[in-house]
Amino acid sequence: MLALLDAFFQIVLRRRGPEDLPDSAFLLGLAFAAYVIAQLPVAGLIFGVTATAAAAIAVDCALLAGVFWALLLFTGHAPRYRQTLTALAGTGALLALAQAPLVFLTRLANNAGQSSAGPSLGLLALLLWSIIVQAHITSRALSSGYGIGLAVALGYFILSYGVSGMFMPPAG
Repeated sequence: MLALLDAFFQIVLRRRGPEDLPDSAFLLGLAFAAYVIAQLPVAGLIFGVTATAAAAIAVDCALLAGVFWALLLFTGHAPRYRQTLTALAGTGALLALAQAPLVFLTRLANNAGQSSAGPSLGLLALLLWSIIVQAHITSRALSSGYGIGLAVALGYFILSYGVSGMFMPPAG
């Protein structure tokens, strides 16, 4: 288990790629379960423990799986799907775990009427790093340059942000 965590951590640090993971349906299921569990604290902080939180996580998972299936199928790299999605879910779980305390601190500061600049900057840095990691995984999965991976990661972020925005409560 520690070797698996280390593999995901090495991918987060861009030292390894999805091709270094086993092509395993079991591992994909495990990585996706970790991804969902890691999303729960953040979704709970944003939406509360509601059906909306569950729906947002489900749509996020479906979007991740669907977009990357279509991308790899369209580019002729469908055999790399399981490893790519395993890498995306596993690294996404690690990054979501790092995100949860920052979201909590931001909420705490905002509720106390204090500045949340520190945790907000941390969240921004984490967001940027997650895009970099996704670009790394994508470029390796597509056997393409980093620029292509970055373009895909940015496009996916914009799509994901737009879709997740549909679950946000109205401002006010």
